[in-house]
Amino acid sequence: MSKTKRLIALLIAVFLTLGILAGCSNDAGKVEENEEQVESLSEETGEEQLDEEQKFVYSSASEITGLNPLLNTTGPDNGLHSIVLETLVAKVADEEGKQIIKPAAAEDWTISEDGLVYTFNIREDAVWSDGVPVTAHDFVYTFRQMATPEVGSTNAWLFDGVIENFTEALYEGTKSPEEIGVRAIDDKTVEFTLVKPYGYFLELLDGAKPIRQDKWEEWGGEYGSSIDKAIFNGPFIVKEWQPNVQMTLVKNENYWDAENVKLQKIERKVIKDTATAAQALLNGEIDVLSTNDADWKGVISEDDRFNLITQPGNAPEFLGFNCANKYFKNPKIRLAFSLAIDREKYNQDLENGESIPLYSLMPPITNVGDELYSERVNGENEIIKELMEKYPDPKELLIEGLKEEGFDPDPSKMEVRLATRGTGEYSKKAAEWFLQEWEEKLGVRITIDMMEWNIMWDKVDQGDYDICTSGWGPYYNDPNALLEIYHPTDGYFNSTKSGWTGPDAEKFAELLEQASLSPDNKERAELLLEAEKILVGTGVIAPTYVGTANTFLAKYVKGFYTNPHAQIDYTKIYTVGRP
Repeated sequence: MSKTKRLIALLIAVFLTLGILAGCSNDAGKVEENEEQVESLSEETGEEQLDEEQKFVYSSASEITGLNPLLNTTGPDNGLHSIVLETLVAKVADEEGKQIIKPAAAEDWTISEDGLVYTFNIREDAVWSDGVPVTAHDFVYTFRQMATPEVGSTNAWLFDGVIENFTEALYEGTKSPEEIGVRAIDDKTVEFTLVKPYGYFLELLDGAKPIRQDKWEEWGGEYGSSIDKAIFNGPFIVKEWQPNVQMTLVKNENYWDAENVKLQKIERKVIKDTATAAQALLNGEIDVLSTNDADWKGVISEDDRFNLITQPGNAPEFLGFNCANKYFKNPKIRLAFSLAIDREKYNQDLENGESIPLYSLMPPITNVGDELYSERVNGENEIIKELMEKYPDPKELLIEGLKEEGFDPDPSKMEVRLATRGTGEYSKKAAEWFLQEWEEKLGVRITIDMMEWNIMWDKVDQGDYDICTSGWGPYYNDPNALLEIYHPTDGYFNSTKSGWTGPDAEKFAELLEQASLSPDNKERAELLLEAEKILVGTGVIAPTYVGTANTFLAKYVKGFYTNPHAQIDYTKIYTVGRP
């Protein structure tokens, strides 16, 4: 399978994950420290006593499709599976909202010096919900099933071109699933051999929740179809399931860290309507709600029973220029359109001040390894700001580009179309905003092509556009997850769609390749920055903003930390003072 097809699968996954409540927890050391403080406070003042009934109630707008982690991988599925199934590591966040990777079914791991071999040591006390030990063979079997074409694993594309022989087994048929680079050294040690030193490999493992061979063979196609056809190794198990109404989870007493899990019960309610969910929060029927609805945000904010958690999203919005277009094949013309956008003003006018203007393709929560990308490159990724200083008058830049291409230097003579990603009120207002901005700053009068998102993507596939409104939700937390979509041959926006060819495109691809070969995250960050400076710095795309997520949390809920790149860590949640 080519990377292009893999990225199309990613696009589908992105749409399926829209609206998912993501979250995380602090690391183990800080948890213990916080718990000691709570217990101390309880003894000294009697004010902070854990509730006798430890439960957490949340809602989702969608029902899950099933409990089979190889086939049921929509956003709602992934959120639920992270509570009842545990892979080798877990993506969580600290109190500052930074994502970290923590040990899960594996107590620790080692990475070879060349970054190609990962060896995981599975906990001796890790067992399934029926008491059967979790072994290295479970993970070997899981990955072999993912690499078996007949299984149709929907997350298998994550490891295409990543694990040795995985592509050859799954898509090419030149290797068997038994030949992929996953093997059990012994019952409690599993080893992965990679094609390249992918610095984000640990992140990908979140998409490979384990199955158990004996149950897979016993239940066949019914695996995960009902509670009695499911087996779990996570901190909770499913006790009751009323489809489209509620799922009730209870603590897994066989879980390796059960003694430190405070919650006894989790209720997952299906509430499709925002107003109904908001009322449920206000009525004390659920404990948390994520909403960007301005009206409900105002109502709930006035209620002092809730804390508001606001955090940047991970999916940047941007404009894509068709570099095969007679105008936009010129970098100066592309840049002029990008630099003419007042991103702060867009935020105020269109986003009510609640988004984050982007001067880099990367949202501020993007990591390289265990550090923020922006910190690793010392803030040098804010490429648009540097260019705004260099070219204070984008109209002059535009006129230079027009002259270079032999066009009339009068920008008003240009004929440019902007394709919208939707026909709703927001899409209309945003398009009109760009029209006015470019007319005032550049003297260009564009034509707005209103179209539904699927029609726009079809147009992009055909290269039939001048400028398109776009965005992307990365599956893993690394700059490569966003940069690779513009790889000229393997990216979703490849040269056929973006029209981007020539030395810059070739250099961009070369830098991504160099970064993929480096096991050093500092070096990777610098190479990815250089690639971003080509992509954004030559105006192939114009980053605009990233949205923020607003989560209202009942004040009696503790140990709840969020990051859009990670799932909620329910093992750390507890309640104090529930009414």
